Amino acid sequence: MTPKLEIRQFNIKEANWISDRNVLSNLRRLVFIIEQNVPQEAESDGQDEDSWHWMATSPQDQPIGTARLLPSGQIGRIAVLKECRGLGIGKALLEQAVGKARHLGFESVFLNALSHALDFYRNSGFVPEGEEFLEAGIVHCRMTLKLEPIQTHTQRKMVTGPAPDVSIRNFVTYEVDWASYGSVIRSIRRSVLVNELGLPLDTVEDEADASAIHFQAQTPDGQMIGVIRMDITGNLSRLAVDAAFRHQGTGAALLEAVHVKAQRFGLAETRLVAPVKLHPFCQKAGYSPGGEQFAREGLAHQEYSREIVYENVYQHERIEISGNPYEQDTKFPYKLGKTEQFLLLRLQEEFQRVILEMCRQATHSIRILSPVLDHKLFDSDELQEICSTLARRNRHTTIEILLHDSHRVVKHGHALLEISRKLPSSVGIKIVDPELLRSNHEFVLVDGAGVIYRQDYDLYEGYANFRDIPENNRLGRQFRKNWDFGLYDPHLRQLKM
Repeated sequence: MTPKLEIRQFNIKEANWISDRNVLSNLRRLVFIIEQNVPQEAESDGQDEDSWHWMATSPQDQPIGTARLLPSGQIGRIAVLKECRGLGIGKALLEQAVGKARHLGFESVFLNALSHALDFYRNSGFVPEGEEFLEAGIVHCRMTLKLEPIQTHTQRKMVTGPAPDVSIRNFVTYEVDWASYGSVIRSIRRSVLVNELGLPLDTVEDEADASAIHFQAQTPDGQMIGVIRMDITGNLSRLAVDAAFRHQGTGAALLEAVHVKAQRFGLAETRLVAPVKLHPFCQKAGYSPGGEQFAREGLAHQEYSREIVYENVYQHERIEISGNPYEQDTKFPYKLGKTEQFLLLRLQEEFQRVILEMCRQATHSIRILSPVLDHKLFDSDELQEICSTLARRNRHTTIEILLHDSHRVVKHGHALLEISRKLPSSVGIKIVDPELLRSNHEFVLVDGAGVIYRQDYDLYEGYANFRDIPENNRLGRQFRKNWDFGLYDPHLRQLKM
């Protein structure tokens, strides 16, 4: 008998709390606060920015459900609109959260289930633990699901065929914070360093982890395949790569990522200690041996270092440009999208005025790529007010800002950082993935037409054009690539109390 074919009447996608906050919050408000009488303060617990979220939508693209996964491994906030229940949406949301946790390397996940929903979670493999308890005035029961270890999961996935011996990179590397990704990092360290290499258990975690800088390598489907850490002086350690992904450039990419980070810190070199048998790998990654070999954990080890040569970090020839000198006419004759005139900018004051005037004329988008978001150019009450007005105009307006490093704006404060914290759904800030750092240029793109450009953000030399659609499109493609692979820095989201 032919099995009955069921067409799923909904879609599920991973959501972004920064951009989807209003929609997700409204779904939860309708289900928890209005329908279930959960107190507002209990529903809003302040953990959403550090969590992973999903959104279910109808065939007409209307939001109908949501769920989240906390860094602790807790799945919760599963909310489906009343009129849409019974279609399998809750189960699909739960599967997405469990799948994400498995790819991230969590050993288990847990949730606090309503007493009448125990069978629903049992059918997905969750097991009750302990006694029932009250949460937000409602009876709950904690349930746990043990997850398949990363190593076993990887082997199961790889049986579909051997890893190809090609140089195409099927992973990305990016910086992660220990607070959110510690459990995932510990999992892969345990699998590789302890279980496979036989190193002591303290290599899984130590007190230095909280203050260290961590990078991970991840496949397109979200599976973590490698990790490394660096302290603030440039010492690298805890390099661990899943066996199934070695000899594909994963380890070298992680070394390169932390080396680029060290460049941003202004360090003279990066250093690591590695077994002598990894000498060819270290040399290929640019590291040179130094000092005498020594024994560690029964193996011969060697210290390696790689010098950071700053004059070669950004290799590009200066471009000689010509055009009309910028005229500081008090009437400001340049009109966004209409005045096609190449304007040379040679003074800080010229950049300041052009940025303000071009952004003031924006109607739908401002995109800024700036290594340090120069306080002299971008940190002003006037520009903050311009961006605030644009961001509040309607739900289609966007302001996107890309930085190389967030340290300066977080430490000293910044007008644009402040407005991004107040209006996170309209004003976004990301950090450029270290793998994509190829230039120290800076540009501002407005409404798909206007361009302001500096080839070197340390020099007040550049140009502007209020209507250069081809150049706006060209730089826009660069911006979009960097934005798609950009990193959210928790320090940028943190509101000052």
